[in-house]
Amino acid sequence: MVASGAESLKVGVLCCSLEDFLVPNGAQLALSTAAAAHPKPFRGDRQWRPAETAISPPLSATQSASPLPPIAFAMGLAWVFVQFSMVHQVMARLFGTSFYLLYVVAIPSLFGLIISGAIWRSFRGRTTYYWLAFTIWMAVATPFSSWRSDSAHLLFDYVRAPLALLFVTAGLAISWGRCRLVLKALGWACVCNLLSSRLFERDFGERGGLDFGSIANPNDFAAHLLLVLPFLLWIGLSSKWILLRVAAFLGVGFGIFLVLSTASRGASIALGADVLFFLWRAPARQKVALLLLGPIAACVFLVAVPGTIWDRIRSFSSGPSIEAVESFESRRYLLDKSIEYTLKFPLFGVGPGQFASYEGGHSAVIGTHGTWHNTHNTFTQVSAECGIPGLLFFVCAIASSLYLLNSTHREARRRPECRDISTAVFCIMLGMVGFCVAITFLSFAYFYYLPCMGGLAVAIRAAAQEEFRVRVPAAAPAFPGAHAGA
Repeated sequence: MVASGAESLKVGVLCCSLEDFLVPNGAQLALSTAAAAHPKPFRGDRQWRPAETAISPPLSATQSASPLPPIAFAMGLAWVFVQFSMVHQVMARLFGTSFYLLYVVAIPSLFGLIISGAIWRSFRGRTTYYWLAFTIWMAVATPFSSWRSDSAHLLFDYVRAPLALLFVTAGLAISWGRCRLVLKALGWACVCNLLSSRLFERDFGERGGLDFGSIANPNDFAAHLLLVLPFLLWIGLSSKWILLRVAAFLGVGFGIFLVLSTASRGASIALGADVLFFLWRAPARQKVALLLLGPIAACVFLVAVPGTIWDRIRSFSSGPSIEAVESFESRRYLLDKSIEYTLKFPLFGVGPGQFASYEGGHSAVIGTHGTWHNTHNTFTQVSAECGIPGLLFFVCAIASSLYLLNSTHREARRRPECRDISTAVFCIMLGMVGFCVAITFLSFAYFYYLPCMGGLAVAIRAAAQEEFRVRVPAAAPAFPGAHAGA
């Protein structure tokens, strides 16, 4: 009897694992029954097990037999990794030619997303509606652009990459296991970024950066690291392998060193915002660890980072760094201009992606023309180029993403059996907070970062709700003598 029960348990768990991979929404009857008979222990004085009544509705034969969704998800996962790790740009740099990796992984994932009907899962949160509304408003503003053909080209690129990545992430990551794979892909993408910083380092006047790619500029590279480093932190917090955890934590420390080495003042402010957010929302044990190890790490950074970098970080309107002061004055001028154009063209702006060209042709700062620079403020970039309605959609999309993550985090914290969800969501919020502060000093309005994080927030919220329904804490064990005295 015991052997038969053990064998049935193995078969049931194996069948359900295969079913969960091949049929994302398949019934979980075998796993629920086996788990009820052999509850999985959980650290603490309580146990959790899947609810016996939590059975998903059966799928049709066509849906259950189709391998398309898993293949599409694998391609979407590769898309996320390639996009954030910049592997396609690294290969182009090494071999001098493009291998079109993004097309190789993006086209199959989009095809599977549409054919399987998974695209409609993307609309499980308001975040998708806000990003779609922002894209539509970009299309509305394009005919009124100061350079219509260039704005139309930007709109096309935005739809085929950032917006498409949102739908892929939100529509194909349909379970908590798949959401964890997305987080792992982002964490390992961060590892690739750290390696690239050593292999392709470029000195921008003692500032660290890359010698190629879309984020070669030190400020852009620092913002990128601020977003992906918390995913590497999550790998360290969630892994059961001691060596991997130590390596992940060391990688996070090295990443912070790289952020400081860029001498980006905006990134430094964002790093401070991350520390404050960590002290506010992190679990008590992690807060204590930061308070104990933080001063030691700060001393290491003070010694390791050159003094000229610290001089630039401290320089704003005055200081020993002339370049930093000039940069500050230029940014202030561009901020004033972006606000001016927002008030002058409040409905449609000067056109998506056209602030630099419009300012360059309508200002006389340098002889007979302007500076031809972007706004260096993502939010005023949107308002100046797409009008105030575009800014409202943009801000609502970010706020909606943070709302979904925050509500999920608060509910997961109240459930001891959902600590893994709480930790993952906290790391995502940590990355978004630092990134949103950093892009206040950059022109990142049309990049893929925020739409992808919005899609991830939608997917995690839906997956977490299912986990909350399935993970039911078992009752505390009775006293040893309870049954004896009955």
